[in-house]
Amino acid sequence: MMVYDVRRLASANKDSAILSMFDGLHTGEAVQVVCDFDPSRLERKFKSFFAEEYIWTCVQCGPPDWHIEIGKISTLPECGCK
Repeated sequence: MMVYDVRRLASANKDSAILSMFDGLHTGEAVQVVCDFDPSRLERKFKSFFAEEYIWTCVQCGPPDWHIEIGKISTLPECGCK
């Protein structure tokens, strides 16, 4: 799993960088984000932008650091064809 550490980014750029990273993932892929801020506001953005397209797991709850696993899942119904 890829680790994306945003602690060194400017505060104003962190959310958009994480959202962009997630948007670039393929279905079934995940990234572990390491951040130095409470990600609850960011999770609300994920709910707003990506609805049911992601899985969010807090692996380490800070402070000082939070580690969040964010995975991209499919929202398309599975085809019953075989």
